[in-house]
Amino acid sequence: MPSANAKIAYVDVIPQAEATGDLAAAYDAVKGADGTVENLYLAMSQTPNAIKPADDHYLALLHNDDSPLKPWLAELVSTYVAILCGSAYATANHGENFCMYYGNREEAEQILAALQAETWESLIKVPETRAALFYTRKLSLTPDQISVEDVNALREAGYCDKGISYIVQLVASFAYWARMINGLGTQLGATVGLSNAQSSVNEKV
Repeated sequence: MPSANAKIAYVDVIPQAEATGDLAAAYDAVKGADGTVENLYLAMSQTPNAIKPADDHYLALLHNDDSPLKPWLAELVSTYVAILCGSAYATANHGENFCMYYGNREEAEQILAALQAETWESLIKVPETRAALFYTRKLSLTPDQISVEDVNALREAGYCDKGISYIVQLVASFAYWARMINGLGTQLGATVGLSNAQSSVNEKV
């Protein structure tokens, strides 16, 4: 039987107005400045105790002033994982965030198109960015083939071990999100990306 909330997800979604107990508390913890909960978390309503921990992990990686990664680079890595994993939802949101942080929309859109077409190697020449994308692709597609040489390549490109750890966490995290989104059939909401969201940390994956 199709879900009554098929426009949000494949599974039954419990609306904010009907949420009680742990789910009400979880919705309250992740709602935006306008008081609404994004489709990402509405789609997770059947597992309420997973909602806030997932949000906390997301914020710790992409909205953490302690991260040594530039915001545009963190969003680029996240978007590339989303592309590699086939998550249109995450690609749309984080591609938009990348454009916002990058500062040059025309160039940013060219980069995103090259990621989609897997032609970025001929476009992106900055060693730091290239190294991050090579590592992202390998960890996303062939994680069993990662070796110390891959980590050393990031060091040679200028990354400290803290930055490398953030890249690893981002790749692993967005592999999770892509599968969560695709598995539940989560649909995009009314806003796409941070620049269109009510709060700078409201619009999630």
